[in-house]
Amino acid sequence: MLAITGILKRLATLLRNVFRALWVFFPGILFLALTLICFWNLAQGKDLMVLATEHRGFFLLFQSFLGFLVLVSWYAARTVATAKKQSVHTTPGYLQEGYYKHMPRFIGFSLITIIILAFIQTPLFSNGIEEDSKIYFVLLAASVPYYFWLNNFFERRFKVIRMNRLFLITLLIIFTGSTLITLNISRYSWLVIVMLLILQACFIVLVVTRREILQQEKRNLKNSPTVALSRSQRLAKFLGIPPEEVRFHIIFLMISLVALNIYLACTLNVAFAVSLGSFPFVLLAFAVFMGFGFILSFISIRVGINIHLIFLIIVFLFGQWTERHHVALVKKDPAIKENFANRASVRDYFIQWVKDRDTLIRKSKEFPVYFVLSDGGASRSGYWVASVLGKLEDTSKRDFSKHLFCLSGASGGSVGNAAFFALLKNAADRPDKNLPNNQLFYQAGKEYLRSDFLTYTLSRMLGHDFFVNMLPFNTNADRAKALTDALEEAPKDSVLLKHQLQVPFSELAVYKNRVNTKLPILCVNTTRMQDGAPSVISTIGIDQLTFNNRVDVLARLNHNRDMKLSTAVVLGASFPYVSPAGRIDGLKFHKDGPKEYPFYFVDGGYVDNSGAGVVHEMIIKLNSLRESFCSSNTDTLLRNNCQKISFYVIHISNGPEGEILLKKVNPFVNDLASPLQTLMGAYGVQTSINDSRLKNYLRNLYGNELHYKPINLYRPREPLKYSMNWVISGRTLDSMDQRLYSPDVCAYMAKILQELKR
Repeated sequence: MLAITGILKRLATLLRNVFRALWVFFPGILFLALTLICFWNLAQGKDLMVLATEHRGFFLLFQSFLGFLVLVSWYAARTVATAKKQSVHTTPGYLQEGYYKHMPRFIGFSLITIIILAFIQTPLFSNGIEEDSKIYFVLLAASVPYYFWLNNFFERRFKVIRMNRLFLITLLIIFTGSTLITLNISRYSWLVIVMLLILQACFIVLVVTRREILQQEKRNLKNSPTVALSRSQRLAKFLGIPPEEVRFHIIFLMISLVALNIYLACTLNVAFAVSLGSFPFVLLAFAVFMGFGFILSFISIRVGINIHLIFLIIVFLFGQWTERHHVALVKKDPAIKENFANRASVRDYFIQWVKDRDTLIRKSKEFPVYFVLSDGGASRSGYWVASVLGKLEDTSKRDFSKHLFCLSGASGGSVGNAAFFALLKNAADRPDKNLPNNQLFYQAGKEYLRSDFLTYTLSRMLGHDFFVNMLPFNTNADRAKALTDALEEAPKDSVLLKHQLQVPFSELAVYKNRVNTKLPILCVNTTRMQDGAPSVISTIGIDQLTFNNRVDVLARLNHNRDMKLSTAVVLGASFPYVSPAGRIDGLKFHKDGPKEYPFYFVDGGYVDNSGAGVVHEMIIKLNSLRESFCSSNTDTLLRNNCQKISFYVIHISNGPEGEILLKKVNPFVNDLASPLQTLMGAYGVQTSINDSRLKNYLRNLYGNELHYKPINLYRPREPLKYSMNWVISGRTLDSMDQRLYSPDVCAYMAKILQELKR
């Protein structure tokens, strides 16, 4: 009985120390968890690691920022540990001495372990096939005894770092390994793991030998005669920094200032952020945030008050009268006299569209009219959509666009639509009706969507947007604006579409007094956050009767305000947390006149991720018009062409198919989060219902399945996982290119080309 009681007491002591250590070193523990989640669980994080390896010189950059992250995690945690031990607010015996010593080291050590195991889980090692991650958690758990063994081993054998043979051999291995990896990552993938293990061992040697140096310096200071303290020493004493650590602390601050300058440069310049890359920037941002978290912990310990809670209260209070996420509207060009309220209706556009193609319709047995649906999915969707549409346009020798009536999509699908739309506009504005230098649509769209739209966006998300919450006044230039800037400026100078998406909608809109049908209708679907109302940003007017009370976003703008195409697609892709809900102070019409209200818009995928809803309503209206044309006694042109017009939908999707595997729900989750779980499920179901409704309508209209053409990036039971992000690795993009030439996709395209020749 006494033995059991002793065991229970030791277990209680262990748990008490563990939980107290987790609280003291919470910022470091938090970022250990974030690093694991980002680069183990998220396909986007794995793809960012692969993307980083595709750039020459990546390993030197990666080493530097990983080293800085480890340095911050260890030294900042050690500083907090020292403050906690010395604080008058700390209860004697609050935490055992071993935790103060080992927790800072273990946090830095584990960051490298997590990155090593993350690399092993990337397609560089697993060939893109998702594996069971349980083994990696076992290895992570095994790293705990490995840390203690390695730490004890080096503590016994190293007191100081000497310039001897072992030191020179270690430097040679690090230099040679880094050079080999930098020159050709594909041949030396496992060398990355070996190099990281060596760097991890070097980190333990550094902290072990530094402790011995500090102990010696502490003895020297104790034995030296008393002298007047310098200004830096007095400041260090005030901050609670031991005098023997002043020199290292100054070095640490100098390194941190260099890193902060790089961090700030990324938030200010698109080109600089793109040159750095997303994976290195995430490591740098984690280091900055972790350092900030430990600073708050340090202050909390010194003053005996939880500063974190005070910051949360301040941010909430400031949010009562401030706004951070205004949509970046622009002033309307005074030369454009028309208002968005004067845009042509879908009826006006269709009548003119048919008349402008009278010759083509008369020559054909059947004249297909195409509506394109483009599912959301960030750059994955955008790249796939632009590739499919570009290939159709090139293969048909520019005939496809003559039959294209509408482009509708949400999120990344709208980016792909917008890229293709901008290419059509670029060609239409030229006398020879071709792209500059006779460039292919397929190639031009691919080059644009290969760009890095993520890093600059992340720089605002993991920087500007966090710290501005502590300011008591309105701010702008948030991460949504950064994504807009990236869509315009991130591509290389040689890319045709660079700066092309900054065209304002007032130049693209179709107006009643001059209905131009050279370009198809463009519909960017979004959602009003306050009530979930489906909303549309379109080149034509969205009347409430035809489109079932959808919000016409452009019609809500003041007469002197305009919206760029890039801003529109970002507003339709505002899926938290990368892009927040964007606010537009728009007009709402009442009996006593229009009044201005704040409208918040988010991703169109919340209601309709493919844009099927607006297309369905459009086709219902157009079919009614077509039937009226056939019975018209006044317009012979429309009457003669009505029977040849057939409506087709091309649905370009990019998600796995098949039924969802339903699993048991934890009762605790059911009690607390069932509404949230239901809403998350409804996100995907709502889209599939809209798609099915449109598909069924076309089946009933034509009596067959031929008028709804799905072109999915994923094959049935596809083992590969394509990352959904605003930047994608070349390895993944090459797999998408191969998919474009697969038999089933080619067969669908061949059918479309045959329809064009009827």
